[in-house]
Amino acid sequence: MGTIFGLDFGTTNSALSVNNDGHVEVVDIDEYNTSGKTLRSVIYFDEENNIFVGQEAIKNYIENRAGGRFMQSIKSFLPSKQFEYTYINRKRYELEDLLAIILKRIKNKGEEYVGHAVDNVVMGRPVVFSEDAEKDKLAEDRLRQAAEKVGFKNIKFQLEPVAAAFAFEEVLSEGEERKVLIGDFGGGTSDFTILNARGGKTRKALLRKDDVLAVGGIYIGGDIFDSQLMERWHADQINAR
Repeated sequence: MGTIFGLDFGTTNSALSVNNDGHVEVVDIDEYNTSGKTLRSVIYFDEENNIFVGQEAIKNYIENRAGGRFMQSIKSFLPSKQFEYTYINRKRYELEDLLAIILKRIKNKGEEYVGHAVDNVVMGRPVVFSEDAEKDKLAEDRLRQAAEKVGFKNIKFQLEPVAAAFAFEEVLSEGEERKVLIGDFGGGTSDFTILNARGGKTRKALLRKDDVLAVGGIYIGGDIFDSQLMERWHADQINAR
């Protein structure tokens, strides 16, 4: 299939890896971020309808004294039937359009790195976006449509806890199995998975839902802690002045 992108679109941060003939590298996707390896999953529309993504969005939002429209945690709306579209500066944006703005930035950075267009992508997804099967399908369909909007043609999904287990499975011998607990402390939720990790060729099978033994989680993540810290500590300090 040639070059394949591995794209982790997160509630708070996103990242991109490039697989060329089995050689995998994590790509810098945000020159405004000190780490470079992650892109904040945020969008800012200023009052002139200029669009910024990532750390540049945060910078411009602050410099413009919170004028315009700042959007974060967009991924958390994927299973929501209530969020179909919104208007920004009199232009209609469906949820897939907002997702595509971030995905396009990531895809462009990856293609700049490899020097050619890339059609193939494996995207991470939680074991369940929602316990409601219909909403879970809606979430994956929306993410797929957003990826199609930015030009990906061959789109596959990998369960995030399975992807997290790959590094551990590298140290297992052929045929060796271990039951492991995987914790994913994300921006929107904290998820925990018990998974049957396998050494050898079997680990390369896509999705591997049969290896997921149990899942659980709570709808508390980094964004909630950030907002509470700002409200209870920083805001209180400002009001006390």
